[in-house]
Amino acid sequence: MGIESIVLELMERIQVLEKKVAQLESEKAGDKSANGKIQNGGSVELDSDDKTEKEAISLTQRARDYINEEKFAARVHGEKTLTLLCNDIQKTLGAMNRARCICEAMYDCMTNPKDRVLNAPPSGFSTTVLIEYCLE
Repeated sequence: MGIESIVLELMERIQVLEKKVAQLESEKAGDKSANGKIQNGGSVELDSDDKTEKEAISLTQRARDYINEEKFAARVHGEKTLTLLCNDIQKTLGAMNRARCICEAMYDCMTNPKDRVLNAPPSGFSTTVLIEYCLE
């Protein structure tokens, strides 16, 4: 594994961490209104009654983390590409009927201009979404 690929992987990990820090800071800085939402351009904090949406948000982040870990592992093993299927990720994370969340994470992780969608329906969200990530 060359030094360039190690540096690229570290940069990707830093980006993921920076996004998490920014999200946490915006949640902390926002003012809550009566319905439990954060104002002033911050993120949304959900009421306890809306557990499905809250789970979807955390599932999307878990999927992003999983995809980035898979990309790192494939890179360490010398792979040049990694192909992931939404349904496989959904099963691995123990989710059911959450293709939209997984697909959003898959699209978010397309950071290389050479990454490409191999299969997707017109809506862009389905368990059949297949993406090839270029690891070089």
